[in-house]
Amino acid sequence: MPTVEAMNTAARSRHHRVSLLDAGLATLLTTASVALLVLYLYGAGTKLSYVIGSQANLREHLLAWSVGAVGSIAGLVIRHRLPAAALVLAAGGAAVHYADSALPHLPLDLAAPIALYTMASTAPARRTSCAALAGTLVTAAALTLVSQYGLIVKGSHMPSVTVAEHLGGAAVVPVLLLAIAWVAGDAARTRQAYLQALQQRAADLERERAQRDALATAAERARLTREMHDVIAHGLSVMVAQAQGAAAAVRRHPERSRAALDEVIATGRQSLAEMRQLLGTARGCVDGVLLSPQPGLGALPGLVDQVRRAGTEVHLAFDGESAVLPAALDASAYRIVQEALTNTRKHGGDGARASVRIVFSSTRMEIDIADDGPGVAHANSHDTDGQPSGQPGDEGAGNGLRGIRERVELLGGQVTAGPRAEGGFGVHAILPLPAMP
Repeated sequence: MPTVEAMNTAARSRHHRVSLLDAGLATLLTTASVALLVLYLYGAGTKLSYVIGSQANLREHLLAWSVGAVGSIAGLVIRHRLPAAALVLAAGGAAVHYADSALPHLPLDLAAPIALYTMASTAPARRTSCAALAGTLVTAAALTLVSQYGLIVKGSHMPSVTVAEHLGGAAVVPVLLLAIAWVAGDAARTRQAYLQALQQRAADLERERAQRDALATAAERARLTREMHDVIAHGLSVMVAQAQGAAAAVRRHPERSRAALDEVIATGRQSLAEMRQLLGTARGCVDGVLLSPQPGLGALPGLVDQVRRAGTEVHLAFDGESAVLPAALDASAYRIVQEALTNTRKHGGDGARASVRIVFSSTRMEIDIADDGPGVAHANSHDTDGQPSGQPGDEGAGNGLRGIRERVELLGGQVTAGPRAEGGFGVHAILPLPAMP
């Protein structure tokens, strides 16, 4: 993004170029006007005395023309910096020239419509340029009529209607030039406003996109944090249970110890593989190997077998006709069950049994995980991180139940978690299913 200093430098460079263009335009029109004026005076010869008279009168006319030319030149030079002042100077210079009918109209008189164009294209409000247009039109028409009246009426016997037609025809050219200049300037102002609106809209869209990206990044970071917590908590819980069993049976039943240690190794490897998969999600592969899909409800039997081998009896049941679930819903359902069973392993106590029931209907899926362990009830309903949670939904709960709640809320569902009246701890989640086409 450009810095303030770079923007100021670009603005100064642009103003410098504009000033050079204005000075060049003033020089060009002035040179052309002086050249044409000299040709006119040289070509007029003796006829000029009939219009102007003596040499003293000619000098007076040239002096007045020069004063008007100075105003027109100044208006051209400052028209982008001071549009209103430039219009006054240019219009004043043109008025001096138009009031003198002895000398011809030259290119420098175009300074008035050029200044009006600049005024109309840069005015903040259209009514400002409309007022300037009205003033210049009235002035141009009045000066034209005054300057041309003597030439047309003097020495002529034309009817009044013919005189009016000639005067009207003489006023058409300056009025038409001014009107065309204003229309062009107003169109330029409208286009510039439209382009600025488009640029502002593009900047707003870019800012909104950056905000959406930031929110998406934060959401993805939170999702990965929940996934990592679920993987680590479940894997370590199973590994600790298996290691304790192996330590207890190392002397009396070495074969059981070996089986338990093999289970610890398998669980550790599985947890490491899932962690590598989560950390490599942003790249799409890990060490050149494409990532496998996140586990879903189809992986629940394997999860239940793993928990059973760790020493906790688990009953798994599915009710209703299973629907084809979106990937996010399928993975979240698996993680909810995994986290609840990890909670049972950590806090349910020895000999705790758990049940997992998945119920499908046409509009929703219900997940019910319950255990009969005394550990949770006697420990005042500790959550999966060993933090007291008090009531379900308490903000003091640790990351385990909080992660379950966040998953369910993201999917637009509902969840309740807490001690059961008959003992133990239960988690009940309701997840809406997408409408089938």
